[in-house]
Amino acid sequence: MNRTPARLALALAASLLGAASLVAQTPPAAQTPAADAAFDVQKAAFLALPLATRKAAQDALVWLGFYNGASDGEFGKRTRDSIAAFQKSQKAAGDGVLSPAQIQALLSEADKARAAVGFRVVDDAKTGARIGAPTRLMAEKNGPKLEFASSADLDLAALYQRLTAETPTRKIAYKAIKPGVFFVVSGQDGAMKFYSRFERSDGASPPIRGFTLSYPATAQNLDRVALAAANSFEPFPTRGAPASGVQPAPPTQAAPASPPPAPAATALLVGAGRALTALKPEECPSPSIGGKPARFERSDAATGLAILAGDFGDRREPPRLGALKDNLVVLSASGDRLAASPATLVGDAEKPIIVASLDKSGAGSPAFNRDGGLAALVAPIAAEPQRIAGVVIAAPHPIVGPEALKAFLGAVELSPETSAPLSAGAIAAREKTAVVAVFCGK
Repeated sequence: MNRTPARLALALAASLLGAASLVAQTPPAAQTPAADAAFDVQKAAFLALPLATRKAAQDALVWLGFYNGASDGEFGKRTRDSIAAFQKSQKAAGDGVLSPAQIQALLSEADKARAAVGFRVVDDAKTGARIGAPTRLMAEKNGPKLEFASSADLDLAALYQRLTAETPTRKIAYKAIKPGVFFVVSGQDGAMKFYSRFERSDGASPPIRGFTLSYPATAQNLDRVALAAANSFEPFPTRGAPASGVQPAPPTQAAPASPPPAPAATALLVGAGRALTALKPEECPSPSIGGKPARFERSDAATGLAILAGDFGDRREPPRLGALKDNLVVLSASGDRLAASPATLVGDAEKPIIVASLDKSGAGSPAFNRDGGLAALVAPIAAEPQRIAGVVIAAPHPIVGPEALKAFLGAVELSPETSAPLSAGAIAAREKTAVVAVFCGK
């Protein structure tokens, strides 16, 4: 088995890391119906966020010391409790539902923590594996080590047996294996704790890759850094330098397909073959929706609203307008994916603005209040948004309110207030076939 060592100042209770890497979030214990309902609302709000945002939020909670699980974008009691703990640290109500401002604060604080330790991705040329490492800590004298390792032998179980063997000085605190896929082992060997993870991919060369973190048993206060590093481990990365033994493609091989074009805006179906968006005709030649050509039926220069017509969809009933309220849900289309983003209303009635995490293609996205009524449409977005760790941060965006929508659309009905607020997930499920992406040809 080949090994490539690198200095790395990391500390972590090995059993904690092993559990975080392998054990699914435990379901909430038996609760009262009211508590279950609250959990369902929290879960729906979290899962309505884009997957990248969910993973980044969990990773940020790790960096700030609130979460000790995998950054997988799933929602369980551990994630709920960590969100509530973060909210309370911000002197906010720990309701378990992140607002746009709280998401931005969470990501910003975590980014500062990463910068403080110089956290960056390290690629190992010999094994082809990749992991995030706090580079400012790597040069500390007598600090812990990070070792990459690989094996050409496909027998993962045999390697597992060797690494789980105990000696008078080596004690195993945690071990688990998914046969033929991966295993983890953690414990203490003399004065050093260790954590090892190995994974197998039959189509890769070498087919087994892993790493071991070893660090002084007396080290403290670096658990969150180590957990973040373990969560970032990629034994078989899809991008970057090829793994050892993998030859580059010959010159005659066909070039990879170009990535699909990004949508220019989002639209909401308002009738048979008609979609409402916020897009200027001169900025979108040859528009299309769902792979079918569309045309600008009419547009309004003052608001940026436009109606696109074509053979691309149907809606039996037009959307119902609702009052513009503080707690909104913005639905944006990105290809075949629907993202639901919470939004906070700011500004005044004459120039309403929301704070939300939106890509440039979020222009034209419908914003619904929690009664289910269409309360606004996101106005045209001129520039690409700022990002932290690849995730769009919340920013102010002008919107077109219900009065302007009613004037532009004509006869539309007001949505009655519901007896109970709808969750972001419920609104997204109701509107998932009506929110579409708009593409612009040349």
